[in-house]
Amino acid sequence: MSRFVAFALTAALSAFATAAGAEKLVLQLHGPAQFQFAGYYVASWNGYYRDAGLEVEIRPGAQRGQPPIDPAHELIEGRAQFGTGTAELVIRAAQGQPLLLLAPIFQQSGAGIYYRGDSDFGSPAALAAARLGRLPASDILDIELATALRAEGLDPDKLKTVPIAAADAAAALTDRRVDAAIGSAWELPWRGREKGIALKSVNPANYRVEFYGDTLFAMRRLALTAPETVRKFRAASLQGWDYALQHPDEVAARIIADLPRPAGIPDAAGFARYQADVARRLSRYPEIPLGHSNPERWSRIEASLVGAGALMRTVDPSEFVYDPDAEARGRNDMRAIEILGGTLLAGLIAIGVLWYLRRRRAAAPEIAEEAQPAATPVIPAALLPVKLRGKSDMPETADLNQMLTRLERALRERMPRRIEFRLSLLPDLWRCRADPDALRPVLLALVSGAVAELKGGGTLIVGTRNFTLDAALAGEIPGASAGEYARMTVRDNGSGFSEEALDRILDPAATARPSAAVAAEAVRALEGFVRVESAEGVGTAVHLYFARAAEEEEASAEPGNTAAAAE
Repeated sequence: MSRFVAFALTAALSAFATAAGAEKLVLQLHGPAQFQFAGYYVASWNGYYRDAGLEVEIRPGAQRGQPPIDPAHELIEGRAQFGTGTAELVIRAAQGQPLLLLAPIFQQSGAGIYYRGDSDFGSPAALAAARLGRLPASDILDIELATALRAEGLDPDKLKTVPIAAADAAAALTDRRVDAAIGSAWELPWRGREKGIALKSVNPANYRVEFYGDTLFAMRRLALTAPETVRKFRAASLQGWDYALQHPDEVAARIIADLPRPAGIPDAAGFARYQADVARRLSRYPEIPLGHSNPERWSRIEASLVGAGALMRTVDPSEFVYDPDAEARGRNDMRAIEILGGTLLAGLIAIGVLWYLRRRRAAAPEIAEEAQPAATPVIPAALLPVKLRGKSDMPETADLNQMLTRLERALRERMPRRIEFRLSLLPDLWRCRADPDALRPVLLALVSGAVAELKGGGTLIVGTRNFTLDAALAGEIPGASAGEYARMTVRDNGSGFSEEALDRILDPAATARPSAAVAAEAVRALEGFVRVESAEGVGTAVHLYFARAAEEEEASAEPGNTAAAAE
């Protein structure tokens, strides 16, 4: 018996020590306890917060009919450390409240313009003839409605509107007091179903940028004074959401068993399952990682709010959007700068070597790398064009799409946070005569050159296309000849070049983008050519053309093969 008592005492002391050592925090929700907030409850139930050394109290928002609780106010007053909210947080952050948006749980807000299934108001334009149920102007749902109407050229103030409360929308549609009303997917369709009416909806995002849905947030000062706490709380919360969305039935059942029933919902179990489906749809899980946040999208949301008159000015999203990878991205940014410097230095060396080798080609057409004079600057073999390394290295054909797919991760690592990067690959790209080993450093140099132009941010696209060049167009491009080519393009929307600078872009001695001049030399050695397009204020595109492989051309000429001819 004494052994049992000793064991129990030890366990109790251990539990006390763990609790005493845990950091006590409060999470204030903006709505009642329901599946809309399931991930946070799961993080508590499954011990994810505890494992992170956190003791978290979850405080639900007000039930229907009760005075609302403002999570931002709770955080500002120090009664909570974390909160949840809607896109209204953007307005408050831009107005100067020191909020930090940690993670959008839902990629869509769930706002919808709802109308009865026996009517037809399937677009904002149709609402010009409708009695439109409007919420108070400060309600984010009404603001979302206004942004969609203004995007379609409609003045919300000139429509026939009927003031309603959010809780009254279903009844107003049922009684035909309104023809359409703004509402939330979290509740309005379910309440309409309870009243025996089927509702259709229009997504405001079809007419302007999609707003993010419920978002976890904190105060900026907490991220500055306790960054590890913020990181751990965010990670544990996302872990809870991951579990909730993978086990919706289990979690819905526990919500019904352990949490207060939502007010005015007779079928609480059915409502929980309904919200679980809404949560998966709005989170776009698992296609999009939980908590994914795009600063450019936040900027477009701000612009939309300004257009609707809900916001007077915009601020840089970096001031209110949390970057969980800030440290890693900082290292990548420095690495990008180092790579850029190294690439341009190698490019300048390459230009000197290529100039030297061109002068010797007449006497020695094939110059092996090991035969270079000791006084000649040495550059990596991979940066030299294939023709300068010996014909034995020359592949018969190359798949540019395959090369780019394998390089995608390396390319993304060279992208500072301010730049949006994507690949645009043609599925049926022709194979071509090229050397991926030689092209890889050339491509990386071109990408680094484009990154340097995007000082304030922007978009960089690397893509492939099939291209047929006729004699007339070939005559306008130095080094080009008529034929079929696989084309690889590095395109940026930077400041671009003037016509005068563009004329010198491939001149090693006068170029404003050395990486383009190096690329021209390398591609020329592969019997291809480079073409650069640019316009001031629009951006620059560097096109690399490689001759279509012989076997591709022969296959397209076989009887019955019409696919190539249709390209």
